[in-house]
Amino acid sequence: MKKLKNFIDAWGEKLFSNTYQLQRIIILLAILLAVAVVSFAGYYYYDRYYQPQPRIAQQTIAQAEQALREDPQNTGKRLNLAEIYMLNRRYDDAIARAVEVMTVEPDNQRAWLVLGVANALKGNPADAIDPLEKFLEANKDAEMPGLNKSLQSAAYYLGDSYLKLNQPDKAVTALEKAVDWSQTDADAMYKLGLAYASVNRFEEAVNMFHKATVFVPNYTEAYAGMGNVFDATNQPDLANYARGMVAFSTKDYNRALDLLQKSASAKSDFAPTFDGLGMTYEAMNDLPNAKAAFEKALVLDPNDFTASNGVQRVTALLNK
Repeated sequence: MKKLKNFIDAWGEKLFSNTYQLQRIIILLAILLAVAVVSFAGYYYYDRYYQPQPRIAQQTIAQAEQALREDPQNTGKRLNLAEIYMLNRRYDDAIARAVEVMTVEPDNQRAWLVLGVANALKGNPADAIDPLEKFLEANKDAEMPGLNKSLQSAAYYLGDSYLKLNQPDKAVTALEKAVDWSQTDADAMYKLGLAYASVNRFEEAVNMFHKATVFVPNYTEAYAGMGNVFDATNQPDLANYARGMVAFSTKDYNRALDLLQKSASAKSDFAPTFDGLGMTYEAMNDLPNAKAAFEKALVLDPNDFTASNGVQRVTALLNK
């Protein structure tokens, strides 16, 4: 337990300072679970978030390399090493180990996953498509995919690869699976929003961008995506909301306040604008106005999670 506490203490400040705070909390829990059961399956999912400590990373690599030297015919150990290489951004080495396994076991699903994800992470989307498609097809009837991090990550990286290849229609199919299987993955929601926007499914794009920001309130790219959609659909008042939230997420609170107030004046029935005003006022330590803005959002949308939490949080601060 002491080692676990030291690990949390060492990484806590770095993780909580990042834009994607809630996602990193979820991923940290996955890391701790993976370490506890000595499993590599979760690495695919949190590779987007986790940066290993150099000393620990080198020790882990050395141990996996030694294990393979002692048993070079063991494909499981070869893939263990490939996954560790991938976690440490050594994508070429990970790909090489996966290819070695596939020369003797061409239908090894774990090798498909390593090969696909490593190529996606390396920036080779064209080489990621085939192994990820094979992996998902082989597991299309898997039970409870919502508990399977490997499936979720295969769908995410497949969709992301299609987006990078300018094939948004195919990206939609993969990313819808990723979001359905992992309903807290703001990154997958954001990518799906991009894919929807690219095929002119604008309302669905906005809904997906907004869903991502519910989990990550300062998700700059998601707000920028909303702004682009509002521009494309000629909704300047809502574009002011989106750009106000871009300013909020980059801590330009005065600009955020100006744009959000303009949006609220022109579009007084749009609850997210008042969420944004509440968060901006709160960040500026104007708690009475923050509370009023959150309460207005709740009047407009009684199920507004951001507003209900905001009211509780600001009320507690006012009562101190």
